[in-house]
Amino acid sequence: MSIATTPVPTRRTVRATAEWMLTVHLFIAACFWGIAIVVLTLVIVIIDQVGAPSTSVVAFSRQAAIWLPFSMFIGVTAAYLPVHVASGLTRRVLSLGALVAAVVTGLVNGVVFAVLLVIERAVFGALGWEWNVVDDVVWSGAEVPEFFVASCFTFVVAYVSGLLVCLTYQRLGGWWATLALPLTAGPIFVVSALFSQNTGPFATAGWLGGGQPVVVAVTGSVLIGAAMAFAFDRLTRGAPVPSRTS
Repeated sequence: MSIATTPVPTRRTVRATAEWMLTVHLFIAACFWGIAIVVLTLVIVIIDQVGAPSTSVVAFSRQAAIWLPFSMFIGVTAAYLPVHVASGLTRRVLSLGALVAAVVTGLVNGVVFAVLLVIERAVFGALGWEWNVVDDVVWSGAEVPEFFVASCFTFVVAYVSGLLVCLTYQRLGGWWATLALPLTAGPIFVVSALFSQNTGPFATAGWLGGGQPVVVAVTGSVLIGAAMAFAFDRLTRGAPVPSRTS
């Protein structure tokens, strides 16, 4: 007589899950940035033909870089869950692998976005053009490290949010999950507001004495991201898989 046991997650299974999801998301990221670089360069050239550019063009790609992967994490996770479980892997492995994929993808996109901003600012400066960022995150006078910190944390939280939104709809259904969107998708706007410092809907420079607004934003982002990751893990552990009968 055999006794059924629950498979214990191993580094190998978590790594395999994370690698599969990263293959999908990094391929989409490569396609996105490849197209974006071409389009953004053409836009700058066209603007230069009619007048001197005065606003960052790269900054306008930020919203697309947030919401496209956000939606991809929803779709890929929803489609992969039944396949993952049918393959004999645990939901805990899926949770850990998906979170690793979200963090790595967020860091990659954050670095690429920040690098493009830095390059664009250098090009504008060399050509004598004015460089400003028109967005809810105003980095016109920010130092280079702040570019990287702000963009990486914003993208990571956004992609973890995509995972959480997916499992919330899967577990709670359409009505309750939609009502929960301020808690599942709302953190994206909160993190953006934190890094906006004295701009946007919240002024954070005066928090904790006002000396270190970036530290405040980083601390808040870490806490928000950790809470969302924990909620996603709890929802994933008990997620049912629809059964199909012919």
